[in-house]
Amino acid sequence: MRFYLIFLVIILFSLKLFSQHSELGIGGGIAYYSGELNPSPNIMNKLRPTIGVFYRKNLNYRYSLRFGANYAKLAAEDNVKTNKEINFFEARHYSFSSTMLDAYGIIEFNFIPYQLNNDATSKVTPFVFIGLAGFYTNPEVGNNVSNTSYNTSITSLAIPFGVGVKSNFIQNLGLNIEWTYRKTYTDLVDGLESRHFNGYQLSNSQNNDWYAFVTISLSYKFLRKTDKCSFPIN
Repeated sequence: MRFYLIFLVIILFSLKLFSQHSELGIGGGIAYYSGELNPSPNIMNKLRPTIGVFYRKNLNYRYSLRFGANYAKLAAEDNVKTNKEINFFEARHYSFSSTMLDAYGIIEFNFIPYQLNNDATSKVTPFVFIGLAGFYTNPEVGNNVSNTSYNTSITSLAIPFGVGVKSNFIQNLGLNIEWTYRKTYTDLVDGLESRHFNGYQLSNSQNNDWYAFVTISLSYKFLRKTDKCSFPIN
């Protein structure tokens, strides 16, 4: 709860700052899951696609607010060995697959002063971000030996954080590459129930699930009236 209050204060304070430009973007990449069915995690355990759109408000050369939504697939199976010291996961023969809707708001920090199509700033900058997200997912859990399955659905919150690189691709067009993790507050992203099967615990309710995106995107900066004159962009 303390984190949410701090995040809200940051957002409200940032909105009072002088805003410069807005961007719209679209991108895509890969999604993967970390939990009981992929404990290490092994990002090659059933990679799935994700696509998304976003709106970015550049508060200044260092800070930006970004709001967006993603549509993703998630999947994993426990017979993909992820740790030489862990042998019992493969004995469960469980897997899951799902679709996910993810909406978020984050604050970004550029390590180098940056703005699209502005020669007074850097053309490239690494950046970090953190925020708040909500998601809906509908995992289908299956047993690969008994050929049984069941469906469930979950809506919950997550903390998105990550790193990336922004670059001025062409004029008002930016290229962004990023890696983001979502720390969730539920152990049901994979739909695995907290029960035992043949002596094995299927899920640990004390260890919540995570999911992650690795994406590449393009964003377009909308010009203000003052940017259309011959003077340098400020």
